[in-house]
Amino acid sequence: MKKKLIYSISLLTSIILLSLSIFSNFTYSPFNANNVKESIAVLSSDTYNGRLAGSKENSLVQELIRINFQDNKLVPLNDNYKESYTVTSPVNNNSVPYLKIYYDDGFEESFKYGVEFKEDMINFKNTNLIFSKDDKVNLLSNYIEVSTNQGNCLFYLSPDDNFSFRSSFISTFPYDMMVLLNKDAYNKMLDALREGASISVNIPFSSEEKEISNVVGVIKGSSSNLPPLVLTAHFDHLGKDALKNLYGGALDNASGTSFLLELERSLSTYGKPKRDIIFVALNAEEFGLLGSKNFAEKNLDKLKGAEVINFDMIGSEGFPLTLMLGAASKDKDSNLLKSIEKIAKKNNVETNVVYENSSDHASFSDLGIDALSFCHSDLSRIHTPNDKVEFISIKAINEAYSVIEDKIFDSSYGMVTKFFYGKSSILIFSILFGFLISAPFVGYFKKKKIK
Repeated sequence: MKKKLIYSISLLTSIILLSLSIFSNFTYSPFNANNVKESIAVLSSDTYNGRLAGSKENSLVQELIRINFQDNKLVPLNDNYKESYTVTSPVNNNSVPYLKIYYDDGFEESFKYGVEFKEDMINFKNTNLIFSKDDKVNLLSNYIEVSTNQGNCLFYLSPDDNFSFRSSFISTFPYDMMVLLNKDAYNKMLDALREGASISVNIPFSSEEKEISNVVGVIKGSSSNLPPLVLTAHFDHLGKDALKNLYGGALDNASGTSFLLELERSLSTYGKPKRDIIFVALNAEEFGLLGSKNFAEKNLDKLKGAEVINFDMIGSEGFPLTLMLGAASKDKDSNLLKSIEKIAKKNNVETNVVYENSSDHASFSDLGIDALSFCHSDLSRIHTPNDKVEFISIKAINEAYSVIEDKIFDSSYGMVTKFFYGKSSILIFSILFGFLISAPFVGYFKKKKIK
């Protein structure tokens, strides 16, 4: 009777364990790089108009991500998925752009917008200016610096007579306005100023205060005492210029956003982690890392001991995986960096380590938080209309995932969880179940043989 009871309990246990393993494996939806590329195509399309922080399209992306987090059963870190703040944002004021020279003899010369001159988006404190050599004007080999009672402006020579590059927007930049010139326009302006002519310029953009949001969701861990893993990516980009050129930002950074969302979708179908995993879709990176600064400072008490991994430009084939740390981290040990380098080496992923404040990891590094960015540092198309989804590589996405996958599962999930969600558990419990099922029959036939 006792043997039968032990056998029955063992059989029932094996059935439960096998069922749990099968359920875990069939409910888990693994990371899919094709989903990432499809999402990049959507976010970088005309529908979202370049996702400029402060635009209605940027707000639509905020809401899209909020719904995604909510549908996948993430919870807000604070009171709301959206954490709002105010920024200064550029807006198209629909005025006519012009650059004109007025000579003393009454002759007037106009330059063609988008061909001979164009605004640099870096600042629009003042977008209309009239000046001459009677004002404070510095004439140098590749730029003209102008200061009047209306404001100050920098005219500078476009490196390749090409106006396709659009800079980030920095509202605190020391010049009120910056204007790119081709070589012909630059030389004509120099000559005109030396001759005493007046110059008038108008740029079709202004600045306005806007409320925008980061979007934050959490997969809760089993222990609130463990420091969280924070995964971030910025979803904003540069909008459209006045010539209707779309700066869709497929690589920068629809790619990082889509990578983050696919990680979040996949992990939301996995077991409970040991520690909280916080997903942060950051805004206003292109305005000077404003979203990450706001999030890091607001939630500093919740980030004690945290590891932060930011995704910015994921998917350019032929480039090493750049591990970018903040300048403040250069002479400090980073356990996060060491762990990532070890994983990358094991997976035969080439890496390159740099210390620059050119992405959102810097906002965390500046506060003493261990942080780095994953980046394929392909600068050939970013901030131009040619940063399109067709240049994104599935192979490069999978390469980056091979590193972050091991990091997430090694640092945030227990052995039991990983075992049950691994396919080997089905095999092991199937063998155990088969053994227990067959055991009575094996015993029966052995007895018959003895007789």
